[in-house]
Amino acid sequence: MKRNHIGRKWAFLLSAVLITACQQGEEIEELVEPVPQEKAGEVILNFTVAGELSVSADPASTRTELPGSGNIQHATSVQLYIFNGTGNDAVCIASEDVGWSDYFGNVPPTVTATMKYHVKYEGLVKDTPYTFLAVGMDASSRTTYGFPNAIQVNTTTLGNAIATLSGSETTTWSNIRTSELFAGATILTPGNYGTQGNVDLWRRVAGVMGWFTNVPTLIGTTTVTAIRITLYTQQNKSVPLLQRSQTPVFKDYIASPLSASTGGRILVQIPVPTGTLPVATLSKGAYVLPIPAPAAVNDNDYTLKVEIINAAGNTLRSARVTLSDSDDTNSSTGNGTGIIDPQGVYRFPIIANHFYGIGTPLAPINLGTIGTRTGIRAKVMTEWEDTFF
Repeated sequence: MKRNHIGRKWAFLLSAVLITACQQGEEIEELVEPVPQEKAGEVILNFTVAGELSVSADPASTRTELPGSGNIQHATSVQLYIFNGTGNDAVCIASEDVGWSDYFGNVPPTVTATMKYHVKYEGLVKDTPYTFLAVGMDASSRTTYGFPNAIQVNTTTLGNAIATLSGSETTTWSNIRTSELFAGATILTPGNYGTQGNVDLWRRVAGVMGWFTNVPTLIGTTTVTAIRITLYTQQNKSVPLLQRSQTPVFKDYIASPLSASTGGRILVQIPVPTGTLPVATLSKGAYVLPIPAPAAVNDNDYTLKVEIINAAGNTLRSARVTLSDSDDTNSSTGNGTGIIDPQGVYRFPIIANHFYGIGTPLAPINLGTIGTRTGIRAKVMTEWEDTFF
């Protein structure tokens, strides 16, 4: 009997130990459970598309080319991308069409305009910083650069948020000329009671345009068929959506040259119709992706050149384009090095949201003397504010 009593006593103690161990295990398990993250309050963004271009005769008409430098923009849609952080490694966690056209009654504004937008994504965590990147597109750029899928949720990082030519270069490179593209970003840390911020969208493309008069139709016995504005090298096919450093070292571009077979050095080509009179003004422009200034090589250096060509595309006469002496991208003074560089006026970067006007509507370039002078001067306007009209 005594042995049975001792056995029962040990069984009771063992049960007590096991129960205590289970309870401690449950307490440990409760301690390691993740603490629920508190969702942030509502986020409201004010999108502003700014930095405009000149209007055509009919602002509602379909635009096929850069019309000028005045106060008109052509954004028809805006896409919002949310990144879970602020550095290059932050990943896109959401993508939303903000309904730009719908907001304005399906009549997109052609002047600087602002809309208020309530972010739909509900996964934002309070006291956590996010980057809100917005991309504005016209009817052409959406297809040219493959948006909105150019940035993939759960895949694309902020450092890889770029616009790049979509499709085969041989068939799509010329679409760059007619595609207006905007972008802007803000960093916000949502709180409990709602957060509001502003996103200003500026052009991520530049504009190049020429106005020409007294255009020769014959040079010797050869018929002139077109005027070209050409770049010193193949233009780039990609551009960063977040602006990079522009001064003192120009880094706001992506080295991504088109293949030589595309003809990507030709930025603008203006047909010269048979019978063009000397008093006529011929004009055309194009959008261009940013590119750095060429390296100093010799006395023939240039960024842009105006050429008169024949039907075979051969250059009959040409002249390099210069910037004004006071332009801050003019490298003729050595950019603070103290070394005078006479060829520097011909070497300059093509900068996003800058307009390179060769001549003006009121003072077109006289091509009757092309090839007999050192260069043609371009007027550069930094925010597309028109002083011509």
